[in-house]
Amino acid sequence: MIKNKKVFITGGTGSLGQALIKRLLTLNCEVVVFSRDEGKQALNIPKHPDILNIIGDIRDLNKIDISVKRTNPDYIIHTAALKRIDDMELHPDECIKTNVLGSENVAKAALNNKVKKCILVSTDKACLPVNVYGSSKFIAERTFTNFDFHSTDTVFASIRYGNVIASRGSFIPMFLDWINKGKTITVTSHDMTRFLFTLDDAVDAVLGALEVATGGEVFVPQINSYNLPSCIQALESISKKKATIKTTGLRPGEKLHEDMLAETELPFTYKVSDKNLLQVRPQYTNRDFTKITFEKYDGPHFNSALWVKEDQQELIQLIERGLKC
Repeated sequence: MIKNKKVFITGGTGSLGQALIKRLLTLNCEVVVFSRDEGKQALNIPKHPDILNIIGDIRDLNKIDISVKRTNPDYIIHTAALKRIDDMELHPDECIKTNVLGSENVAKAALNNKVKKCILVSTDKACLPVNVYGSSKFIAERTFTNFDFHSTDTVFASIRYGNVIASRGSFIPMFLDWINKGKTITVTSHDMTRFLFTLDDAVDAVLGALEVATGGEVFVPQINSYNLPSCIQALESISKKKATIKTTGLRPGEKLHEDMLAETELPFTYKVSDKNLLQVRPQYTNRDFTKITFEKYDGPHFNSALWVKEDQQELIQLIERGLKC
């Protein structure tokens, strides 16, 4: 479905955006990179005849709308966001401007210009949120579902995902660097668990959701979680050095365990055929789901404490694969 199409990526200079560009070029796609970071556009985005860079901010409705109108993409993948949990606790106003109002602007531009599909990249922190960042993404998910309810031409959907191993801000490469340099690792709690997957897995999940989205859904990748001591042990094996660890306590807005799928969503959750995804269907919709033969999901909710994988060698291989992405 994606081959030879034009894809508009907000926040295209981020870790996921760059990985998406790399994959889309292999599918002979044209890519529009919309980002306010002109430095990364110049330094990190490859010079390629099928890539168009646009400097702009999703907070500016006129700019995002005219950019979509001029480029006429088939699909929009909305990755732009403010993501740092502790910063968003201190600056909730900025978080709302980008993650809530900015996402609404992206949805308006998609609707105004009759884009075929528009996918919001959300986060596990949007599920049962306890911090400003997660709450902003929860509202963004609901905004996309609501836009879909009123849309006939554009399909809107969201996909949540967890900690991407090689992304900017991921603790995995940071901890590995500290171990290699003999620095003390500061951890908030040894009991913490997190969903982990690679950038390649994240791209698979996003493009999979784009392919099968019917309208208004939230997609959830079925990935494993790991506890913090296992991650540190795996990094010690990779670096062949012993880590020095200091425990500092939970930061404001931080969870011990993340939620990818809530218990309240289980009645509306289905397995996506041939993909490692679950589909949470909207509770109000004008879309016809009766013709979609996805099997009902009958498993437990996705809390990272329930899905901890104990295989240390598998974790080492996952981290090594993630660091190469």
